[in-house]
Formats: sequence, structure tokens, C-alpha cells
Amino acid sequence: MIPSCPSRSEPGRRLSLPEHRCLEIASKKRTLQFAEDPEGEQAEAGQAAARLLGAFVRLDAALGPPLDGADPMAVWDKYLGLAKERPLDKVVAEIYRALRIVVAALRHDSGRIEVRNGLVKAASVVARTALSLRVSLAGMALLDSAVAYHLEMRDSPYPEAYLEAMLLRYWADITGEIHWFYDEDQRLYQFRDRLGLNRHLRFDCDLPKYTEGGGLIRFQLGERYGDAGRYPLDLFAVVDNRLHIIPAEALSGAALPLEDLPRWRARLPDGLTLPAPFRARFGREIMVPGLPMI
Repeated sequence: MIPSCPSRSEPGRRLSLPEHRCLEIASKKRTLQFAEDPEGEQAEAGQAAARLLGAFVRLDAALGPPLDGADPMAVWDKYLGLAKERPLDKVVAEIYRALRIVVAALRHDSGRIEVRNGLVKAASVVARTALSLRVSLAGMALLDSAVAYHLEMRDSPYPEAYLEAMLLRYWADITGEIHWFYDEDQRLYQFRDRLGLNRHLRFDCDLPKYTEGGGLIRFQLGERYGDAGRYPLDLFAVVDNRLHIIPAEALSGAALPLEDLPRWRARLPDGLTLPAPFRARFGREIMVPGLPMI
């Protein structure tokens, strides 16, 4: 899988490439035929694990006093002490917990990273507990991407409810790529993903027209753009002189209960002014019909 987010080593480079993940619709005995390349597979798995080590280091520093990562039990103790009151806190803690197994496989004396049947196995034995994770390369890329998204967006104007919904979608996709998980708690926690936000593509829509009445705010999206499955819009709507960023998945019939509106209020000092980089996302010129496009 090729991540859609830009590489940190290439600032400003943004690619938009297809993401490939396996979807098994029904169980089957036969498999496709593949050429053998054990050395290439092992090298790719090692590179993916190294990227997750970097993701762990960044996330660990963001979650409190950083650890050196060499002691998996210290990481476990830190995980147990993390805040888990909000859904956002819970999903970040589970991402940290999953990364711990990869780090232990890389750094602990008993650790190993190997590839079997197209899956990467990270394993070690720590304090008489077998830590084990079998995950696809796509799942490893999703873990890396989820950490990058969280760290880059936590201080953004997006509402906390939006970040929560996006990370819940990441986690749902990550757990779909994990085929085996074992640590002290044994169970891999999953959460209800009510919105099912489209994390692959978002359409920014500024200043949409709307009406209020009957306890609802109703947006004028039209038949075409009212389908959140085809057009996952983010509505940048100014209501009561405050900017809100509302994902289309939060709407029902293009409407949102007014009591839910504060959840989608943008986090801005003056309530209205977006940071300068957002200008490039909304830049446009009005086309005059009949004139050539030059």
C-alpha cells in the first residue's frame, strides 16, 4: 500500500494514489498464484516495522514523558495510565498498545519480525507473556498514517468530534487488517463507529446555503451532492458568526439537529479566521461562459 499522506522527507509533495487492501467476501480453499520473493518480502516488512518504530516514538512523546521503548513493561504501564475517558483518548491508547508489540519485536532480546503467507508477524516474549501481532503491510501503513493524522491534526481547527470520527474510522480499518493479536489483555478493543467517515477523500464546501426551523439546520445540497457516499463533503458553514466544520456523514436528509451544532464548531481563536494554508484549498475564479479557457 502507498500512503496518501506526504512523506515527511519531502515537504509539500502530495500524491493521491489508490489504496489497496484485501477484502475477503467469502471463505475459499484456493488462492492466487504468486512468485516467491522471501528476501524482498522480509525487507519490506522490516522497512514497515522501522516506520512504525518512528511512529511510536512520536506518539509516545505526545502522550507524556517519553520512554526509550526498550522496556515493553514500561510501555505497558504507561498504556494503563493513559486517559481513556473520551472516545478519542481510547482509540489513541489502542493505537499505542498495538505499536508496542512492533517495538518489542524490534528492540527486545526475544523479538523477531517475519513474513508468513503475506502477513507480517511481530513477536516477542516479555515477562512470561507472548506478545504477538500478525498484520498485513496495509495495516502497518494504516497504523503509521493514523499516528501522523493524529499528531498533525490535534492542533488544527477541526472540531474534536471530527478528529474522533476520523480516528475511529482508521481504527476500524486497522483492526480489519490485524489477523492475530495477543498481549497481557488478550482482547483487541473495538469501538462503535457511528458516522463511518470516509477517510480516503473529503470535499471541502465553503459557506453552504442553509435554513433553520423545527430544531434543525437544513443545508441546500441538492440531489447530487446530498449523497454522502458519493460526495463526502465537509461543510465549512458560518452559523451565528461562528465557523463550523460539519461532515456530510453527520447529516440526515441534509439536516442536522441544532442541538448537535456545537459539536462541530471549529477550534479558532476568533471563531472565524482559518489559518493561511487553508486558502489554497478554497482558491477559485469565476468562469465566464463563452470565453476560452487559457
